[in-house]
Amino acid sequence: MQIIKPEYEINNDILFLLNSVSQSQGFLSASRISFQDFIEISALANIDAIHHSTRLEGNRLTHKQVTMIVADKRSGKTVKYNKDIQEVINYAKARDFLKQEKVLSVDINKELIMQVHSLLMDRIVTGKLKGYYRQTQNVIRDSQSNEIVYMPPEAKDVNKMMSKLFLWVKEALLNNESPLIVAALFHYYFVTIHPFMDGNGRGGRLITNFILDKQGFNISRYASLEKVHEQNKMDYYRNLRNHQALVFYDIPDNINLIGWLKYWLLSLMKAYDEAIKRLNSNISQENLDQRLKKAYSLFVKHKKLKASEYEILASMGRTQAVSDLNKLISNGLIKKVGGGRSSTYIVAEKEQKPKL
Repeated sequence: MQIIKPEYEINNDILFLLNSVSQSQGFLSASRISFQDFIEISALANIDAIHHSTRLEGNRLTHKQVTMIVADKRSGKTVKYNKDIQEVINYAKARDFLKQEKVLSVDINKELIMQVHSLLMDRIVTGKLKGYYRQTQNVIRDSQSNEIVYMPPEAKDVNKMMSKLFLWVKEALLNNESPLIVAALFHYYFVTIHPFMDGNGRGGRLITNFILDKQGFNISRYASLEKVHEQNKMDYYRNLRNHQALVFYDIPDNINLIGWLKYWLLSLMKAYDEAIKRLNSNISQENLDQRLKKAYSLFVKHKKLKASEYEILASMGRTQAVSDLNKLISNGLIKKVGGGRSSTYIVAEKEQKPKL
């Protein structure tokens, strides 16, 4: 792969996910919550992002420990140093930096990336290992076998490849490409180029969120996309590896990235689902299990769904999806409209207590 020219098609699944995320963002934007509730939700989203993104890279701290470290640091208390703790402190600083209004006003460029990397690597590495593109070859190894699973481009090509990536992002947005597509593809290209010796995953996820924030998709203030990746990390890494090769230069210029797009948009949809659940957690069907509560909340949000659309949003197989739909119908929560392939399911006009 020598050029940044992603190949993909906007099929029905991708179009549905793009529309669903946009609807969810509209719901967030239109929601009216107290300032105190927003602060509490935003604080939880922040801790989730810090904990799960660093955990993806092997950090051993618990969610509770991360919460305490961030609170102590912000209150001015002295925090004992070790690598895991420093990674958490650094991720929090980098995240705060990228949410400043003056920073959100700038385009993605080399200077911004270097500032973020310097924050991520503070007190962890020294010299040109932070705030500089790598100057030697790096590799990605399997955590179990220690075998090389991916070799990024040579160090001499990194600056050129990153410049092409920045230019592609700028041009794609100017050409009215969906910011969701741009963010997803930036994530893929950044970690595939792997421009630094360390901190590539954390940096890539931070800048991906930055793109979303800049373009009005402020999910990171309500829930954590990093959490979804970490809780499904086998899928996360598999979908990246499926669109790479053993060696960077063997990746075709015209590689089709539709699989990565679908995975990433589904992950983003899950983050929005959690955000909306936090804003609207008053579903009264106490006897429904957690999965069916989530199923019902999808219908409350979307009003009308086909079975195939519910499958995508709920990330499950056809058999389980049909079972869920039948249970929701039997509880008087949704009803079926039409027949055959044109069937849709809508929220029932009169909600009843569940019979489960």
